[in-house]
Amino acid sequence: MPLETSIRLASRAYDGVLPILRGQMTIPGFQLEIVETEDVPGMFAGMFKGEYDVSEMSLGELIYYTSRNRAEFIAIPVFPSRMFRHGFLFCRRDSGVERPSDLSGRKIGFLRWVQTAAIWMRGMLVDEYGVSAEKSHWYAASMHHWDEHDPGASVEPRDGSVVRMIENNGKTTSERACRALFEGQVDALGVTESQMATLMANEAVKKLFADARAVEAAYFRATKILPIMHVLAMRKELITRHPELPREFFTLYVQAKHWAQRWRRSLPSLVEAWPNHYLADEAAIFQCDPWAYGLAANRHVLDKFFAYCYRQGISGRAIEPEEIFHSSTHGLSESS
Repeated sequence: MPLETSIRLASRAYDGVLPILRGQMTIPGFQLEIVETEDVPGMFAGMFKGEYDVSEMSLGELIYYTSRNRAEFIAIPVFPSRMFRHGFLFCRRDSGVERPSDLSGRKIGFLRWVQTAAIWMRGMLVDEYGVSAEKSHWYAASMHHWDEHDPGASVEPRDGSVVRMIENNGKTTSERACRALFEGQVDALGVTESQMATLMANEAVKKLFADARAVEAAYFRATKILPIMHVLAMRKELITRHPELPREFFTLYVQAKHWAQRWRRSLPSLVEAWPNHYLADEAAIFQCDPWAYGLAANRHVLDKFFAYCYRQGISGRAIEPEEIFHSSTHGLSESS
């Protein structure tokens, strides 16, 4: 019996991938060596350095490197992480900012410039709320998720934005960004889940959107967009040896997602008393599957994000979504 080919796969423990992480679902003829991690920047850096064969990858980072012909990996249209980002924008209480449009011309900071969450937030502020890209002062605590690997990285925004780096005594990207808001270096700051507790505990700052959930629901009704954060990336060298793998991984992740959706509806929860009530509430808002995999089902989401990347200088040249996804997956859908 031939030996199975080992594939090193890195992922967070999302409900939609649990059957894969537990070994309940796999690809025949291949042994998945699972690396489960909550260190998202470290996971991206590991894929960049060649430590993994398959991994979640920042959509923004993938576009940055693909558009500069520097990516040794390519994606399949599987999106392990999607999240609205209105609720991750904070401002100082003494800044005079009462509504998003008040940020036009102000100092607005982010953890990283080449970060999917930040790209969505900047694009949304400009597109949805009229914040001036040219007149506002944009700051970032670092350029990438892995500073040491590309210290000379730079971007050239095409929308008039000028990127300035946050400089203070913070030891990490997160510390520098939060300190910039607390000390008044910036008027507003866009963050991710990791900084929420720190910001919520500081009385000097507040959320830009007091009722973010209502705003996000309205945003979805208007745009049909649940922002994509991460894609599943595979090393090109692995695909050269096993060209069937992009399609096989797509099928595997679709099966795992469907299992998770059934599981979520059928089992009691230790953190929610009325989980099916929340699911029904979301279903009434979405009226579709906003978690769909496949290029066609997400064309409108990707087109919006690629436009943001071009304006903000994330992409080194104009590219289409097809360029970041392996050609064998372009026509795949959950029903194929």
